[in-house]
Amino acid sequence: MSADTYLCPGCDKEVLVGSRGCPHCNPPSKRRKRRRAAASSGKPGWKSGSVHDGIDLPDEDFDYDAYVAREFGIKPHKRIGIAWYWWVTAIALVGLMVWGVLR
Repeated sequence: MSADTYLCPGCDKEVLVGSRGCPHCNPPSKRRKRRRAAASSGKPGWKSGSVHDGIDLPDEDFDYDAYVAREFGIKPHKRIGIAWYWWVTAIALVGLMVWGVLR
């Protein structure tokens, strides 16, 4: 039983399916081990005494209604609905369909 292979588009040599690439075009390099800076220093990644302690976030007594009135004005919203003439048109069409079925 032979392993599945494909032809490398760079050098036209057979490469095993599932490998990390062509060993002829991309020879394996020596891997360097990464140092873990946070683990080796022993310091936590998050500082408890942060410089962002006073960044003017809203207080707990934040009044949402006052915010909306200040940002968007005190005008009431325009009522969104269907105009009366569309209701009359819809009723007339339904009446015509019922009349056509019953006729």
